[in-house]
Amino acid sequence: MGLTAQNLIEALTACAGGEMDEFAEGIESESLPEIVLLMRHAQPTYMVTVLSAWEVEGRDLSPALKLELDVARARADYYRSVHANLTSKVTGLSSVKGLEILDLYPEGLTRHLNDIDYVAATESGLWQACDLLMRDGWELYTATFSHFGGGPQVMVSLRRPHEDPFQLPYGIEMTTYYSLGNYGAIRPLVHLPAKWRGAAIKNILMLLYERYEQPFRARDLVDTVLLHDALRGDELAALHEAVVTLSLGVEYNELVELVGRSGLGTLRPLPGKRWTTGTIRVRRLARGASFFLRPVAGTGRQLQRRMITGEISRPEGVLWDAVQRQLPVPAAMSGGLLAFGLPMDGPPPEVASIVLYRRGKLAWADTPAARFLLTLGDFVDEDDVAALAKRHAEPSSDNGLAAEAR
Repeated sequence: MGLTAQNLIEALTACAGGEMDEFAEGIESESLPEIVLLMRHAQPTYMVTVLSAWEVEGRDLSPALKLELDVARARADYYRSVHANLTSKVTGLSSVKGLEILDLYPEGLTRHLNDIDYVAATESGLWQACDLLMRDGWELYTATFSHFGGGPQVMVSLRRPHEDPFQLPYGIEMTTYYSLGNYGAIRPLVHLPAKWRGAAIKNILMLLYERYEQPFRARDLVDTVLLHDALRGDELAALHEAVVTLSLGVEYNELVELVGRSGLGTLRPLPGKRWTTGTIRVRRLARGASFFLRPVAGTGRQLQRRMITGEISRPEGVLWDAVQRQLPVPAAMSGGLLAFGLPMDGPPPEVASIVLYRRGKLAWADTPAARFLLTLGDFVDEDDVAALAKRHAEPSSDNGLAAEAR
């Protein structure tokens, strides 16, 4: 599809609410400062896409805006070079969102890429990719551990300083799964069937899962329309099947309505929309109710989710502080909570895959890349850090906590 600056502003209007309504009828030169200001406040990552559309349409950009656009394009080019090198050496790495969606943008238009994301087909492939990146100057930033799909799962985050110290560092995130779900009624997703792995279907599903992290943004609408246009053959039917099977119909319907309101196009709704969505809601309610069978873990999951999304209230924050200090990491992982990993200095452990350990209240994960101190939130005991740092020089005789985390 062709995308004009007007299309992009209308998509922003559909997501940003009433504050953008006065600009929906057209873009007048005298309103440009207000449009730029609103984009920066409402959805700043969308800025470079609108700037690139203005440039393609012949509008002169100020030197400052042109520099901002050039930096975004250079960042995308750098990620392309990293991607080409990494995927040529590691088999089974599946790119998610970023670069695959950017490839669908019309010529001249660009998309903000804060980082790039991969799903590894195997845990060994993930650690191989980490090793290659670390040898090339990337640093481990953090890791997140969970337990589902029959074993421990991990998301590893790596960073590399930008050439300009005032720019955000480059980032890569790699996981052994596609999505954690919503910590409740939507189950984690480890594998995708082959018929759902095409770039268009896969990335639409990932956008739907992201709805649990934040509301849909203008960029999501643009991405979705471009991805839908890229569906071929029976892929639309396969997409609808995936949405229903994964209980994502509520989010899909919201996206369909937003795209229609934006004027970007018309997405085909799910067959039997009302009945299908009602069935999905019942299924989700039933699964969500099952967590009341484990009230402590269920409460912990809810509090941790709200902490991650920044929605936690002050009273909830007090309760969460007590939970993360008192709830043992294995019990928390068994209940579906995440364990955040702080990488420790020292040589990596001699292991081929993730091994979880516990001694008293101290819990850690040994991986081929590093040893990680495990915590449920933002509280880290300095004594735990010191105790675990000493253990790098000791052969570990502790029993693994993997069985406890199941």
